[in-house]
Amino acid sequence: MAIENQASTLEESTSTSLFSNFVSFFVPTAHAEAPEESEEPAEEGSDEPEEKEEEEEEEEEEPEDPAPAIREECEQKTCAEHVHHFKHCQEKVEAGKGFPGEDCVEEFFHVLHCVDQCAAPKIFKKLA
Repeated sequence: MAIENQASTLEESTSTSLFSNFVSFFVPTAHAEAPEESEEPAEEGSDEPEEKEEEEEEEEEEPEDPAPAIREECEQKTCAEHVHHFKHCQEKVEAGKGFPGEDCVEEFFHVLHCVDQCAAPKIFKKLA
């Protein structure tokens, strides 16, 4: 009986290793990077260029993206009617008053289309 258990365990491990070999053929394996070796500073004067590089990096901050603010403004002003219909649809579906399988995808697309139509010219004017 012990021999049968060992044989079944061997078969399971063999089938598992075959499966893992098969999967690893198609799916890449990621390995952690080796830790970087720290170098000892050779000269005391070499610290100054590093400080200058850090200062330059801090100065090169990206400007704030105006697009989200413009899109929010369009959503609240120009597309308020579409947003109202979308919220009404959401409330109806969440309350269970809609027909089975109803979702508000169409209303959501109307909101996105309206916001895109309103915001695109304003965003491109800011970029120019």
